[in-house]
Amino acid sequence: MRVTMNIVLRAGLAASLAIFFAACSSSSPARTAGPVISQPDQPLPDRPSIYEEDGVFQEADRYDRRAFVRPEHMDGDEPVRVGLLLPFSADNEAARRIASAMFDAAQLAVFDAGDQNFLLIPKDTRGEAEGAAAAARSALADGAEIILGPLFAESVEAAAIVTRAAKTPMIAFSSDLTAAGDGVFLLSFPPELEIARVTEYAMAQELIRFGVLAPMTAYGDRVSGAFAEEVFARGGVIVHEERYEQEPDAMLAPAKRLAQYSKEIIPLEMRHGYAGNNTQPVKTSAEAGYTQGYQAVLMPEQGTLLRALAPLLPYYNVDINRVKILGVSSWNNPRLTREPALRGGWFAAPDPTITASFEKHFADAFGSAPPRLASLAYDATLLSARLAATSRRRERFTTESIADPNGYFGADGLFRLNADGTVERGLAILEIQPGGIQVIDPAPRSFSPGY
Repeated sequence: MRVTMNIVLRAGLAASLAIFFAACSSSSPARTAGPVISQPDQPLPDRPSIYEEDGVFQEADRYDRRAFVRPEHMDGDEPVRVGLLLPFSADNEAARRIASAMFDAAQLAVFDAGDQNFLLIPKDTRGEAEGAAAAARSALADGAEIILGPLFAESVEAAAIVTRAAKTPMIAFSSDLTAAGDGVFLLSFPPELEIARVTEYAMAQELIRFGVLAPMTAYGDRVSGAFAEEVFARGGVIVHEERYEQEPDAMLAPAKRLAQYSKEIIPLEMRHGYAGNNTQPVKTSAEAGYTQGYQAVLMPEQGTLLRALAPLLPYYNVDINRVKILGVSSWNNPRLTREPALRGGWFAAPDPTITASFEKHFADAFGSAPPRLASLAYDATLLSARLAATSRRRERFTTESIADPNGYFGADGLFRLNADGTVERGLAILEIQPGGIQVIDPAPRSFSPGY
């Protein structure tokens, strides 16, 4: 059974837009006023036969063009079909809410694009790898020329097997870089980008010696590793690094140890490379700056844990007027302006003067503020609609067309997808002040040098 999505006008939506809400029907497809379709009651198909030949997965069965979705109101036209894979029925309630908001944002983009030949085909991944693979096959069976989503790393990996076999591009929303490439593009917020941006800015302000206080998690590993690479590549030095379990009591000892390395001159026994027994440290370490304390500390924590962690440095006698605290995009939280220890802290994030426009647009349409990830669905859908409108069928979703080196300007500002599947973003540098979070270095508006 295929049912067409009839969408109900939501409060606050401008009269010029026609935004609709899904309604299921067991009857034949009804005529709609917009291009968004859905199959909420149709079970996902069984796994089609896939075989492996010379190490490359291939679809054994061809998809039947006669079975492609074509709503009645589009008779006589050849639609551009775009699959949207999201965890609508995931076990996790938060995931379901995010999926719903991302779907709303995708619909908003469809109607902003204004292309009546554009069909958005939402599919439920159930928040599972197996469900994501089945959803990808279902979207392809409906004629999808490009897949948007899924959201979770495991789901992207599973769906990618299907889309690569069908030679169909996918713009996924995971930040797991291992999934990128070979037709899979990651439109997300990888932490490496914000770490590179804030490190570049800090070192441009003549900060070259750094400390790190990071959680003992996979995210902490990823961020601290990226930070070390960026610092060393630019000629700086990590004076000392501490890791901690994410419990308030477990933060005390690591913070105290890190605080000792903030001294203007680090005692011999604490220097990098010191071997004990009054022997000298490795000579190259002194030249690299290990004899002096750090000028800035990276603290990739957020929320309540950050508000518990940050005051520990001044408590253990770190002069926060002299030592700059560096953070991550999750610091873009007005509550942090009330924490004196974070005053003057820097972090990289999408420029709020840009994101505010999308947030207002979404709130006007749906009556509530969008979660952060909603903008990904909006940008991916709008990008697909623009590519569909400007290219012939065989060229519209090629790697070359998707990976435009000039990039795109989306809900979060400038971004571009690279041929290897990774994303680049133009980020701003923000500073925490008692009166609010301020942009101190705007996001670039172009990938051209000098902008």
